[in-house]
Amino acid sequence: MKKIGFVITLTLAALAGCVKETTIIGKNSVKQEDAVDRIAASNNRVQLGMGYLEKGQMPTAKYNFDQAIALNPSSVEAHLALAYYYQNVGDLESTDSTYRKLMSLDGRNPDVLNNYGTFLCRQKNYDRAEELFLKAVEQPDYVKIDNTYENAGLCAAQSGDSAKAEKYFKLAYGYNPQQVRLLLDLANLSLSKKQPSQALSWIQQFKQKIGTDTADSLWIQLLAANQLGRIADVHVFGQALVSQFPSSVQAKKYQNNDY
Repeated sequence: MKKIGFVITLTLAALAGCVKETTIIGKNSVKQEDAVDRIAASNNRVQLGMGYLEKGQMPTAKYNFDQAIALNPSSVEAHLALAYYYQNVGDLESTDSTYRKLMSLDGRNPDVLNNYGTFLCRQKNYDRAEELFLKAVEQPDYVKIDNTYENAGLCAAQSGDSAKAEKYFKLAYGYNPQQVRLLLDLANLSLSKKQPSQALSWIQQFKQKIGTDTADSLWIQLLAANQLGRIADVHVFGQALVSQFPSSVQAKKYQNNDY
């Protein structure tokens, strides 16, 4: 099975702006304007923090996330970003604590459920992770159902439950047939179940979708050929990897007879 790569969702609100003085007359109007400005400023801080996080500037990222929460303590986006930060620095206790706070803030938010489920799966808490994934897809108006079902499938595969993994991957693909990587997930799952012919069938669908091979698809075909005892085909796919994707991990594995 390939390395697990879960889908993390961070949905930022559309508002953008900063805290500013207002000259609107009337106490209620001033309060309303200030509240909107604080929400907008909080969202800006989240976006800034994510930019710093991507650059590896962790202290500055943390500062902006803290400021975002100070401006809008009920912001799901700000707390999600902070949890993501803690995951990146490897502080698992603070990650879990932040997700628990998020659950108390908005325990039915599908992004919270998806991301917390992903975190718990990485900690091998498979049953609780699955529970959160399934709760996420039940939420009204949730548009990333395919991502969450894919995560559920990856988690089930990691736990060793191949039947459940296949079920969730197929659901994910049904919800979004454009996510062709799910065909690779299904092919890898078939290989783990020693079903090379089924793996090749999934890869055929994958190639029909994108019109070509990738390093991943060639590698899966190589492994399937090896399971079938087709040694000549193993080297055909291996040579294709070396010629088309010479710097790929898969090409290097073939050259080292690591398959």
